[in-house]
Amino acid sequence: MSFRKITILVSSLFVGGVLLLLLVPSSSKNAAVPNSGKNVFSEGFSAFSNILNLGSFSSAQEEEGLIPASLLRNETPDNLYWIAVATPRDAAETKAQNELREDWAALYGKIYSGKATREEIVEYFTTQIKLHEDQLELLKIMEDRYPERLNDDSRRMILAGKDLYAKKLKNVKDEYEKHINQK
Repeated sequence: MSFRKITILVSSLFVGGVLLLLLVPSSSKNAAVPNSGKNVFSEGFSAFSNILNLGSFSSAQEEEGLIPASLLRNETPDNLYWIAVATPRDAAETKAQNELREDWAALYGKIYSGKATREEIVEYFTTQIKLHEDQLELLKIMEDRYPERLNDDSRRMILAGKDLYAKKLKNVKDEYEKHINQK
């Protein structure tokens, strides 16, 4: 995997973690809630959860978060974030998320090995563009509709996430143009 692709993957995980951190419940003032479920985002972003005074995700405590995930899910049911990035709520969602990621990885491999058809290139990149646009949409909704629920640190994280996803969206669109023009 190229350095650029690794950078994009790490960036995606970072912004996904930012989104997750904004959706998880608050912990006590000076202590982080222990990590009960092994979660890539909560483990990888424990420093951020300490900054934001957030604990680990728990569906039972979801409504105590800065902005409840269920509220955002109801507002954006077709948002690809819920399928591809958000912490699955049950085994069926976990299985579907893993299958989706495997499909994307297979398409990615075909594209970068030069074996993908034009249709596969379109399928992969239109989905990746939608994912980035949907993640930007969630950040914008949090910022625009729920400003009273956000502290200064959360606002800065949202702004950083919006900037990062706007750049990533541009990169994905550029990559799409490059690959589609080669076919």
